Amino acid sequence: MSTNPTLALNGEGIPLKNMRVTVSMAFQDKDQSGQTSSTAKAEQGIKGKELRISGEIGFSDIALLKRIFELASATDASGQRQKYRVAHEVARAVSFREATFTGNVDAPQQEGKMSWLITFTLTEHVSVQEKREARASGKTTATKQTGSGSAGGRGQAAGESEEQMTWFERKVLKPVNDALE
Repeated sequence: MSTNPTLALNGEGIPLKNMRVTVSMAFQDKDQSGQTSSTAKAEQGIKGKELRISGEIGFSDIALLKRIFELASATDASGQRQKYRVAHEVARAVSFREATFTGNVDAPQQEGKMSWLITFTLTEHVSVQEKREARASGKTTATKQTGSGSAGGRGQAAGESEEQMTWFERKVLKPVNDALE
């Protein structure tokens, strides 16, 4: 390879040799055919993107191997997995900005080479789809309608009124109303 693609997590470079980055996105659906031969599917949304990263780490660079495992197991102050800002040209191309480590971090020794082949997966933390769904669900609309006063009491009233909406109001009238605002 003539150039080595660069990956950085929270600004810290991860210099892997022969790095390969694969981006994927899952479309969830559920079979609706029952016992028939129909191909009907119920869409269940677009899931967050994943970056699968693999590359080599020479035996002489054991500090890098150790650091990747430290990053993967890091937690924030609340005990949740650490979120990382991801910098890589593939991530930038698909608007993949913030992620957590998921699945496995593997580093098997390479046959005939003095290196490990490390592989790990980063899963998008708040995907573009999640942001769109949050806007479409009316969470922002509830705050617009509160007016002046304390947000705590009014937030409950907005949540209660949303639960009392009929299917027609929630699925037809509310989206039209939100589009007009």
